[in-house]
Amino acid sequence: MKKILGMIYLALIVLVPMLFAEGNSEKSSMSQAEWEEWAQLGEHRPIEDDWGAIEKAALEEEGPLVVYSLSSRVFEFGRTFYKKYGIKVEAHDITTPSLLEKIFREQEAGLFNADVILVDDIPTVYNEYYQEGRMYNFVPTNLKSVIIDEAKTAPLAIHHYGARGIAYNSEFYDEAPIDSWWDLTRPEWKGKIIMKDPLNSGAEFNTFATFIQHYVDMEEAYQDEFGVELIKSDEVPNAGYEFLKRLMENDLILMSDSGTVMKAVAASGQSDPPLGILGFSKLRTIKEERLSAKFVEDLSPVTGFRTTTIMAIGVFSQMPNTAKLMIKWMYGDDNPDETLAGYKPYHVIGNWSVRSDIPEPEGQRPVDEMNFYVEDAEWLYNNAIKVRDFWLENQ
Repeated sequence: MKKILGMIYLALIVLVPMLFAEGNSEKSSMSQAEWEEWAQLGEHRPIEDDWGAIEKAALEEEGPLVVYSLSSRVFEFGRTFYKKYGIKVEAHDITTPSLLEKIFREQEAGLFNADVILVDDIPTVYNEYYQEGRMYNFVPTNLKSVIIDEAKTAPLAIHHYGARGIAYNSEFYDEAPIDSWWDLTRPEWKGKIIMKDPLNSGAEFNTFATFIQHYVDMEEAYQDEFGVELIKSDEVPNAGYEFLKRLMENDLILMSDSGTVMKAVAASGQSDPPLGILGFSKLRTIKEERLSAKFVEDLSPVTGFRTTTIMAIGVFSQMPNTAKLMIKWMYGDDNPDETLAGYKPYHVIGNWSVRSDIPEPEGQRPVDEMNFYVEDAEWLYNNAIKVRDFWLENQ
């Protein structure tokens, strides 16, 4: 029996890749240039999108859509897309590092499963996926008049901006208990700082790398906070690395996901709640789960770090027209009303649309009025390995 089962298992190992290859054989037999022309992407983008033809092809010629997403909200906009068009969405909620690795491994194996990709970590995405032709830009031509200038010139379509900052339990604290990022290194916060593991999240990792990029600001902020010049540890090159080292030495607690971080910070009835470093958009869970939290807005040297979430079409997608429909849906569709179409799950405090005709959620200031560091994709890409090595050496 074991021998028979082994033979069956071996047959499946051989057969499953063959089935996948057969399913993609028509499009993967094209050259990439031929696929771009067929899909009308890359150099073959038309001056104006023909949405009648796109929708007709999506409904009559293409099948279910596969979406790889860093966010569980993919299930929400996937459902509304199905309700709108009757097209099924195979949604995958995957952390950014795993998502990027999955795309790379699949494409290297000749499997082009991802039609639409929603992901952050733009340093890696721009340099290793966009430039190498693994992901394609698509911004609907009829929406360009309402897309902000920065998003018009980005290599890939920007879905929204987010931010990372410091949250505190607003039931326990009447006001923010800190006013500087350096406060996180004080003895009274030892073992009371919690965040998602940066090695499992591009946004968290880039947040701390950016403090290293702005090490001059960090050195000045230290002197403002403590009234003395910063004395760095041996072999630590600058104030940004010193901050990271002291933070880890203060028993920084790492969690598997941001939802767990928010719950740990904001749960009611605590006598000594921790502070959390996480995304502003997690405030959306407060009402749902009866939590109490606010973000510290007056922090030195900055309130936080602005992140960028992009959406793209995967190379050799067999559903390019459906993918284009989905991206337009995710933007908020043609004329966003109170439903906001597929953007609705992201119309929350802590997310900023790149459309000028979508109002901010109630109580939110425009992103350009916030004191945020902004991702520098090139600097982060060129320095990521050095920062990651330092993190691993000092963790």
